Amino acid sequence: MGKGKNLADASMAKISSMEHRLSGALKPVAPRQEFVHGLGQRIQAGNQTSFVHTVANWPILALLIAGFVSLAVLLAMVTRALLALSGKKRTA
Repeated sequence: MGKGKNLADASMAKISSMEHRLSGALKPVAPRQEFVHGLGQRIQAGNQTSFVHTVANWPILALLIAGFVSLAVLLAMVTRALLALSGKKRTA
């Protein structure tokens, strides 16, 4: 457990030194107002398109549900046929 703590401490030291070097190399930049406005519009439009994609996936979801129901019915029929062929009588 001490080895993991030493590794974590070494990683934190590397991250700290990298952050210190980058703080001197990188300068803060103010984005253009047009960029900020366009980005805000794309983010707001993204929420609407995600709902459109959800609606578009409904037929696929219905197909999957129908497939599972069909599989369950098929398994029930095969099980019943195998029981009938084996000659076991049902008590209920």
